[in-house]
Amino acid sequence: MRIKHLDRKVIHIWRQRAEITNLIFWVLIAGLIFATFFFHWPYFIHFISGGLVLLTLLHLIIFVYVVPPIRYRTYFYAIRQQDLLIQEGVFIISQTVIPLSRVQNVETEQGPLLRKHGLTAVSITTAADTHGIPALNEAEAVSLRDQISELIKENAAYEV
Repeated sequence: MRIKHLDRKVIHIWRQRAEITNLIFWVLIAGLIFATFFFHWPYFIHFISGGLVLLTLLHLIIFVYVVPPIRYRTYFYAIRQQDLLIQEGVFIISQTVIPLSRVQNVETEQGPLLRKHGLTAVSITTAADTHGIPALNEAEAVSLRDQISELIKENAAYEV
């Protein structure tokens, strides 16, 4: 069993996603502050706005600077002969073992942020759930998809 990690560029992608989310929070808070002054809402709304500003700053610090490197270090996957092992998590680490005999579909997908960094996500679908490997080099993702497909065919041949 050879453990493989994600591409290191995924840290930048996770940070960019958190920054986009944080930007949306800032726009909503700015709208609340503007509405408070424009509509002359009660004074306690200013305290609520201040609390939201502090929470948004906390979100920025945690999800842009703290969580991505930890998430990268704890995330790995391994392809074994009969199954696929995925470990992920930051505060709660979970390991998922996906028997290859249960895999129904393997897909690669690329969003705008992944495409910008030359990465691809791989999703593995079973009857119960869809599991993903969020960011691999494009060539590695295609190779992984093909390797899982071949292992599925081999395991199906042994079951008959």
